Order: sequence, then structure tokens, then C-alpha cells
Amino acid sequence: MLQKIKPYSKYVLDAIKCIKQHIDANPFHYKTAAELLEHVSAPNRNSVEKAFKDVYGAGIKEYQVRQRLEASKEFLSAGMTKKLAASKCLYSSQSTFSAAFKKEFKMTPTEWQMIYA
Repeated sequence: MLQKIKPYSKYVLDAIKCIKQHIDANPFHYKTAAELLEHVSAPNRNSVEKAFKDVYGAGIKEYQVRQRLEASKEFLSAGMTKKLAASKCLYSSQSTFSAAFKKEFKMTPTEWQMIYA
């Protein structure tokens, strides 16, 4: 059954588009949802966050994490160590990075490297 997406105002749709473009262009420039919302003119933070999730299938923070993990695949395929990839992707440890990677892609970074790198 298809989920019906609530129609959002042009201002809200413009705001979420702007936020997504910023995250896509700067996956390693971490900002909180509040910081990202400071730069867009939208009537209500909650409506923008809800619209972002409805349109892109993930909350703002979740989308940021997903984009960083997607970018980490490039690092791993280039032969970068998991420790350095974790650091570049703003993780405090290799184990935290590996857990997030496994949660997102259903395999560890090592397994991913063995298959795709």
C-alpha cells in the first residue's frame, strides 16, 4: 500500500530541498537539524523535519549519517584503512563506524571491501 504524502507548502518543500542539497554537497560537514534549519526560511521547524522524512524517507540526521556512510564506501574501495575511513566520516572509533556501516548495509566494512574493493 502506497503511503500518501501530505501536500506541503512551496516554502517547506524549498526548505527541505535546500537542506538536502547542503547535506549532499557537504556530507562531512556535520550540522544539527537546528543548525541546518537556521539557514532556511520556513514557517515551522517541525513541519520541515516531517516533510523531509516524508519526501526523502529518513529524518535529517539519519540522512546525514547515510550520506557519510555512502561516501565511506569510496574511501574503502580506494584502499583506505577502516580506522582512517572512520575518522574521515566523523566517527570517534573504528568500532562505532563498523557498527553503523553494518546497520546501514547489512555487512561489515571488511566484508564490503572483500566483495566490492
